[in-house]
Amino acid sequence: MPRLRHGWISSLQSSPGNRRPQTLVLIAATLASLVAIFITPGMPASLLMLATLGGLSWLAYSEKRHFQSIQRAYNMAMLAAHDGFWEWNPISKKLHVGTRLLEILGYQEDFLPDTHAWLRLVHPDDIANYNAAVARHLKGESEYFYCEYRVMSSSGLYRWIASRGLAVRDRHDKAYQMVGSVTDITERRQHQEEMEFLAQHDVLTGLPNRLLFAEQLQEAIRHAKTENHRLAVLFIDLDRFKNINDTLGHRAGDQLLQLVAQRLRSEMPEGCELYRQGGDEFIVLINPIADAHVAVDTAILLKELITAPLSGGENDFFTSASIGISLFPEDAGDGESLLRHADTAMYEAKAAGGNAIRAHTPMMNQRVTFRMSLETRLRRALHEGQLDLHFQPQVDAHSGKLIGAEALIRWHDGEAQIPPDHFIPVAEECGLIIPIGEWVIERAIAQIAEWHHRFGEIPPIAINLSPRQFWRPSVSRFILGKLEQAGLPCSALEVEVTESVLLDADGGSIEELLQLRNAGIAIALDDFGTGYSSLSYLQRLPIGTLKIDRSFINNLILDDGSIGSEPLVRAIIAMAKSLSFRVIAEGVETLPQQRHLQALECDVIQGYLISRPLPAHEFAEKFLVDRSTSQAI
Repeated sequence: MPRLRHGWISSLQSSPGNRRPQTLVLIAATLASLVAIFITPGMPASLLMLATLGGLSWLAYSEKRHFQSIQRAYNMAMLAAHDGFWEWNPISKKLHVGTRLLEILGYQEDFLPDTHAWLRLVHPDDIANYNAAVARHLKGESEYFYCEYRVMSSSGLYRWIASRGLAVRDRHDKAYQMVGSVTDITERRQHQEEMEFLAQHDVLTGLPNRLLFAEQLQEAIRHAKTENHRLAVLFIDLDRFKNINDTLGHRAGDQLLQLVAQRLRSEMPEGCELYRQGGDEFIVLINPIADAHVAVDTAILLKELITAPLSGGENDFFTSASIGISLFPEDAGDGESLLRHADTAMYEAKAAGGNAIRAHTPMMNQRVTFRMSLETRLRRALHEGQLDLHFQPQVDAHSGKLIGAEALIRWHDGEAQIPPDHFIPVAEECGLIIPIGEWVIERAIAQIAEWHHRFGEIPPIAINLSPRQFWRPSVSRFILGKLEQAGLPCSALEVEVTESVLLDADGGSIEELLQLRNAGIAIALDDFGTGYSSLSYLQRLPIGTLKIDRSFINNLILDDGSIGSEPLVRAIIAMAKSLSFRVIAEGVETLPQQRHLQALECDVIQGYLISRPLPAHEFAEKFLVDRSTSQAI
């Protein structure tokens, strides 16, 4: 098509080369006839003139046929390509359009005599761009005219067209004619707009996504700097969203996200724009704001909107949200930092138990920096062998006989020892708890195997399993496989889990624990009374031991003689006995605590009164070398 169009336009600019000699001969014959008639009038001269005029008539007819054939070929090509033809005089402004162009727009007759009539059809937003493209080509600044713009069709709707053309110029290079064609590109532009929309919007909720947020935040910051005003970013994370996916299914989770998006979008104050960051996270841009109180008040409103029950067909949803706030320019001067600080503040809100709002503070940055540093060092520690296991004995509360021990992880970072309560939460959050947990299993079983070889039968050693370790398939198979490789009986190992495993009581964790118990590994419920205790679940869990958390033991006897936690400890022990559970008291540090526990019929005690956690060789020397002289209290 481009070659045909260019060739046709070239034919308008110059006559075909094979007709030039004929034209010159006829012109010469015409001049000779005129001279002959003037000098020697008569029949011969008249006949010569008639012959010459006939030749000129034939040439004119031939040229007309040639032009018509070219025009027909061009029109057929335009029809085949679904293009429309147009011709325009830039001097008189007269316009002629072909029938195909009219068909594209749905018109029956040509009612477009000039430029002004055409411009009345062009979309107001596209007129400036269209005029600029025409002007550039008329001035010779562009090789050809090309413009994509919208034109009103007979239905009143706008259609996208791509118009192209060339100017015909005189010897002074002034354009006196433009010809070209038009292609209907409505479907292509609609598809392009749909793709652009999908690239900048979330498919599930229809909200602008984080890419569009980044663009609009950057523009908002630029404008805020110019106008010297503030703006705020709110980072919203739904609390316990995973529970909904796990219990009701991902379809219900998607429905909840849609309901939250609809409610927030319809109820948000003026000046707020809602975006979906991804997953169960949303972002709100408030632009502008008068002061920080506006951001806090908006966050409170959004939290209340999310907390209110959401009804969605078969399901009624009850959820809450953790919200972080970051302000420009107080907290950050660029979009990336502003969003990161809002995200940090949101995690502070979530760490406070959720359903909370936190505004960013510089202290949060220090905590995040420390956490990131700790995570990096912990990864290195795992690979460089800086982790170790210490063992704390568990003894019979009455006889003092050694009946077991708990393996506790320790981290020596150079000369410093990092407390477990500092690095274990970081490991849980970043996923390192999985490889660390596997290391603990392997190291504990290897140590048990060594002690079995040296001392013969020894009491079982307990290891702690994180709830996250149950998120991966078959932790039970991993443990049983390592015991088999070491040639150890399953009774050589015990497993301790916390009450947070109850959050997934209907999932795979219970099945994994059953696999361990059925194989002969005892299961203990650690830190009982501090987590998500549910008495109805105790009968479903395959446990044989309850470990009373040290916080209850610390308050068992108060210095002022008032009642401490003794009633709770008494109730826990009585309940455990009724369920045939063994009871271990953690954190026993004084003889009065031990005597109270003996009186309450506690089975086993563990704590500094017996021994601090010891390295493997010290534990063996003190408690395994000669168990017949095992220390009684």
